[in-house]
Amino acid sequence: MTGGQETSQSAWREAVVSALLDSPDIVQVLRLTIVEDSDSKTQVVAASVAFVDTLPTHVMTAALRDAKRRVEEVVGQSTVYLEPDLMKDPDRDEPATDVIVIKASD
Repeated sequence: MTGGQETSQSAWREAVVSALLDSPDIVQVLRLTIVEDSDSKTQVVAASVAFVDTLPTHVMTAALRDAKRRVEEVVGQSTVYLEPDLMKDPDRDEPATDVIVIKASD
């Protein structure tokens, strides 16, 4: 791959990552692959995106649909595959395990 092609590929990746992260619900892009389908001469985009685990399913579904639309606007005619991954919500407070008391039955 020549220097110009590397810059072009890097620009594509940055544009796709920006399109994916242009959502308050997608926390991070974990994996991203962009290849050209030699048969149809279109781009194939595959990405894993992270959501917090407290997000309702219907919100996640809408966020994935919107992210796919944004990627298609950036890339043009393409096939987009998005895989959601869940991560622990950093804003959620959970009690430490040493403060949980289990009452014994005697």
